[in-house]
Amino acid sequence: MPQRLVIVDGYNLIHRSPALRPGPERSLREAREKLINLLSWAVGAGEADFLVVFDGAEMGGAEERRGRVEVRYSRPPRKADDVIRELVEERLQQVERVTVVTADLEVARHARAMGADVSLSDLFVASVLGPAPAAQNE
Repeated sequence: MPQRLVIVDGYNLIHRSPALRPGPERSLREAREKLINLLSWAVGAGEADFLVVFDGAEMGGAEERRGRVEVRYSRPPRKADDVIRELVEERLQQVERVTVVTADLEVARHARAMGADVSLSDLFVASVLGPAPAAQNE
């Protein structure tokens, strides 16, 4: 049983980072893969387990695990936010420390009210990827 669990609002995090965001050179599936790989390899090995939650319109409630990263997709009509709220309530009883990574104010408020830590998506991405590169046209 892990001492620390980090629950990640997957699409919230992806869409707030130019390094992860889908676009002409990266599909949404590739963006998800990049995030999962980053969490698997780049973030403090062994210090925490990660549970990444995505809205599941295309994956319909699927779950998978890769090392210390578990991935869940909400089952419509439920949203990832609903799943994250439930996971916070459930997992706070099972691990020493729970952190929720999101920029969604309602999800963050709920997590704090339940006793979890909150890390804003932008700050979390900066801590994992380093600062965003400066604009090239200056």
